[in-house]
Amino acid sequence: SKKTIYTIFESKQDVLVGIADRYARDFTDMREAIEQDDSLDTLEKLERLFCAIPTKYYNIGLSRIFELAQKYPKQYKYLMEAVSQGWALAEQYLEKGIREGKIRKDISKPVVMAMIRGTVTCFLESDILYKNGLTYEQGKEEMVQIIMKGIREA
Repeated sequence: SKKTIYTIFESKQDVLVGIADRYARDFTDMREAIEQDDSLDTLEKLERLFCAIPTKYYNIGLSRIFELAQKYPKQYKYLMEAVSQGWALAEQYLEKGIREGKIRKDISKPVVMAMIRGTVTCFLESDILYKNGLTYEQGKEEMVQIIMKGIREA
């Protein structure tokens, strides 16, 4: 109930920060599980990192997170810092895939990472997915499939 929530949190803003903190912890756990999973090769790990969303956050309306950005920009920025934690690890797997010959050597790592970051930011800061009847998860999976096809070594 609303009364119970406000015995733990002082304001809506504090609730949002609490959610962002929880998301960051869950995301870190998921990232570590991907990294430690020896059954996955470099490309599979990279793809999972690019798609990374803890499963408990599926179907909670992330395609409308842009509303949070508009109404609570400070808390949104805090959440986005949690979301961007995984990019460095993804970049490491991108480099490893190039060294292993699984990813094309002629791709620009900064361009690939900018495409991923830019698309995720677009999804989260605009209503593009919502207006087109797509969930955040669907949009992100489609983006990753397109990028993975483009960077894979033939």
